[in-house]
Amino acid sequence: MSSKRILSSKLTIILLLILLGFFTNIKYRQWQKQRDIDHEKQKLVSQEQALQQKNDELSQSLSYLNSPSFKERVAREQLGLKKEGEQVYNFSGSFKPVEDLQNKTVVGNKSNPQKWWDYFMGND
Repeated sequence: MSSKRILSSKLTIILLLILLGFFTNIKYRQWQKQRDIDHEKQKLVSQEQALQQKNDELSQSLSYLNSPSFKERVAREQLGLKKEGEQVYNFSGSFKPVEDLQNKTVVGNKSNPQKWWDYFMGND
């Protein structure tokens, strides 16, 4: 009967509620920390995947830069080399047609009356 009396007392119930609140608070903090750790882990995993992808791209670029076809292209474009017996045609954008300078008239420093005289008399 005394054990029933101890459990039924108000002080015991209050102490048990305080203990329950204390343990609940501890469990809630653990849950928050675990959630933060999971978020950080997820962020690091996505960062790892991005870095792995970039590493793969850089590896492919490096293998291309070390390939014979790239070296040959650089030798052709930058050094102007060509294979034996090969003819090279250069089609750069700086091609300008040669103008016929003989058919072009050069306008000199003529006075205005002289220009009118040439116009009416047909001395173009």
